[in-house]
Amino acid sequence: MSTFLAEIYSQPDVVAASAKSTLRDYLSTVEPLLGDIQRGKTKRLVFTGMGSSCSCVYPSVLRLLTGGVDARVVEASELIHFQSALLRADTLLVAISQSGRSAEMTPILDLAADSGTPVLGITNAPGSPLYERSSHAVLMNAGAEATVSTKTYTCTLAILHLLVSAILGEDTDEAFGAIQQVTTAIHRQLEGWETQMTALADDWEDTPFVEFLGRGYSMASANTAALIAKESIKIPTEGMNAGQFRHGPLELVDSRFTGMLFVGGAATQDMNIRLAGDIVSHGGRLALISPTQPPLAGAEWITIPDCPPDLLPLAEIIPVQLFCAAMAVRQGYEAGQFRYISKVTVQE
Repeated sequence: MSTFLAEIYSQPDVVAASAKSTLRDYLSTVEPLLGDIQRGKTKRLVFTGMGSSCSCVYPSVLRLLTGGVDARVVEASELIHFQSALLRADTLLVAISQSGRSAEMTPILDLAADSGTPVLGITNAPGSPLYERSSHAVLMNAGAEATVSTKTYTCTLAILHLLVSAILGEDTDEAFGAIQQVTTAIHRQLEGWETQMTALADDWEDTPFVEFLGRGYSMASANTAALIAKESIKIPTEGMNAGQFRHGPLELVDSRFTGMLFVGGAATQDMNIRLAGDIVSHGGRLALISPTQPPLAGAEWITIPDCPPDLLPLAEIIPVQLFCAAMAVRQGYEAGQFRYISKVTVQE
């Protein structure tokens, strides 16, 4: 088994352990920051990161906004150079970096210090600048990760789910139980997914491009899928909102088109299935990722565990990771490895 596959397969156990550690060791230590939000002293949350450390935040932002908390996500580079005015004493900055020392972290931390902005850091690296300089830090405890983001991404999804549950005054034990249910179900499906994704890679080996589509919580999956596919398969990809895809990009679809669509929760499920039907009718190759099989012939169905909409991204990304592993081999690359860059990006 390749290192990439081994890291993919490790995720159910690692994510469950990371969530347990967060619940047991960190929620109480970050309570002062969370309490400031609940008391109204902190007016907004700004989440920042780069790559998958940025896209993983979207479900949390949606949950907080629904719960009446002002929250937004800004890419770290944009925050440094164009949106630093957001950093104020009444803002909580949630900075995410698996290494804790990527190129943007030191400038972000300097800006936060100068503006008096408290920082909640989420990282996999004790002793890193993010860990040492944050007002409070949460360790992922994901273990070493040698390939493109897998377990650090899914661990962060779980950690953020627990933190948001605490901010909103929800039962964090129940939130942890929901994460456990999803990881247990993922464990049962891994081998089946690998078989299915290997067959799909055989069918799609000739594709020059993959489109990843989603809405709502599943935008995290669409954007992260596009990123890890670029890194692993080394072909052009795109992550896009499924509604936005109708506004022009639908013109791309013909027999050369290949895409994956995250069907998502009930709010926009019917619209996504109608879009899928149009893509198939125009000759496109399409895989649908959903807990239940959509009423659509001509598309591949990748089943995932049934879970709350805000936890769908935890399950949605795993078959995509396995697809990337299989496709990389067919493109002549070592699965999950980089050609030109290192695991940690140290130059902005």
